[in-house]
Amino acid sequence: MEELQHCSHECALTSSETVASSICNICNKDELVKFTCKPCNFDLCEACSKLPSSVSHDFHPDHPLVLCQRKYDKKPARVVCSGCGNMSSGSFYKCKECEIYLDLDCALMENIIKGWDAKELLHDSHAHLLTRCRPGHGDARGSCLLCELPLSPSAICYGCIHCYCFLHERCLDLPTKIQHPIHPAHPLRRLSFLRFFCEKTCDACGLGFISAPFGCVDCNLHIHLRCADTLLRGLMHKSHRHRLFYVSSTDASGVFGRNNPCQICKGACMMSLNSYYHCVECGLKFHFECLRIPKSVLKKSHHIHPLVCKKFIAEEDDSLEYCGVCETKLHRGHHVYSCNECGFLGHIECILNEKAPPSPLRLKDLYSNDNDKEGPPANGGDFEVKQLENKLMVTGIEHIHVMRPVSMSELDGPLKCHICKENIRGGSPFKCEICDFQAHQFCADLGRQSTHPLHSNHLLILLPKLPARALRMDCDICKEEIYGFSLFCRICSFVIGINLNY
Repeated sequence: MEELQHCSHECALTSSETVASSICNICNKDELVKFTCKPCNFDLCEACSKLPSSVSHDFHPDHPLVLCQRKYDKKPARVVCSGCGNMSSGSFYKCKECEIYLDLDCALMENIIKGWDAKELLHDSHAHLLTRCRPGHGDARGSCLLCELPLSPSAICYGCIHCYCFLHERCLDLPTKIQHPIHPAHPLRRLSFLRFFCEKTCDACGLGFISAPFGCVDCNLHIHLRCADTLLRGLMHKSHRHRLFYVSSTDASGVFGRNNPCQICKGACMMSLNSYYHCVECGLKFHFECLRIPKSVLKKSHHIHPLVCKKFIAEEDDSLEYCGVCETKLHRGHHVYSCNECGFLGHIECILNEKAPPSPLRLKDLYSNDNDKEGPPANGGDFEVKQLENKLMVTGIEHIHVMRPVSMSELDGPLKCHICKENIRGGSPFKCEICDFQAHQFCADLGRQSTHPLHSNHLLILLPKLPARALRMDCDICKEEIYGFSLFCRICSFVIGINLNY
């Protein structure tokens, strides 16, 4: 039995007794196991068994690159290869003195002619610093946080090495405000991560959000971008007086129930197609099957060939297809009418519309160019705390607190600070002009972006709650779980519990 002492594992590895396929602990690929450590459940494929502990590479000749295992090097959770730009959660080579990372494929290449054009930015839709990259073939999944279209492993994006979230580079300049007919009273704005937290659900489809949605803070309305697109169309059906909107549910639990059954069959369970129609005005839901959408139609006003109703599956992850009637994009996994002869595709609502075909209406036609006259927009650095004469602004969960200095007699009892939860005993407390939110002057002033003695390299922002997608955050100083307000670094994900400041 052959033995191997490899730099990737502290125990001696023995050659596998049986030739079997398993996940290699180094490359994370499903490969034939060459060596194994049974007590540690550690498997190594033949290619990785030959990996050296360090390499000297022409790409970075100044220092050696050392092999690091993802299992043990978890901060951050992923790296972006300096050679190809792919984000990877697997093992990699890194320079311990420089910000240079090479994935296994690039580290073993003899020549890398040109390195990846690495850039970084802070975007309002996500809590952390984003790095220019590609999602990579190992993990690619999900959709762009802005356009909500599927990701391609090779698409140029800005990604988060902490959360594995991405924005298409082409989407960075998408407008942040639309005037939508579903909510004519106010424009809908793309909300900043500072103003949005993960317990919200979409008012159109009822599902949760991965990123910050479009919303109206005044009316507490929140919708996905894809739902904003869907709400430009609607199905008129004899079973209901309002337009119905299509929802493709990836999580069917809780959609139907005793208090919200299908309005046709009165059933309280999702049916087999896992899709339904929804009336935004009434909040009522209808099984896709119960509406008896025709399986095939011939609508020569729209298309000369017969059309069949089926789910749209894109040939490529990042390919775009458009409705032949309204010319807006089709979403993968949604039901559409399709032509088997020539590839024509159309939304169900557009094909079944008995009136004249609608003129093309796209979300870009709804973008508002009016100057904002309603105060700070819900997007971007406008949520940074500002000094307004002798007032402070603190971002809260319900709204932005405009706080002014008050006397102790003006505080609402009990006399507790809503930021640090400690008693207010005197001094110059601050109180919100609109609600009963109150705080010590020192605590309110924490809302201004600034450095902290315990983390002087980057600016810290005051968060009222965990950012969206974060299930738990522990203070990096005392290691205790954080509840409520915290000081947070977007660049390196460093976080301090507020009580630590006392």
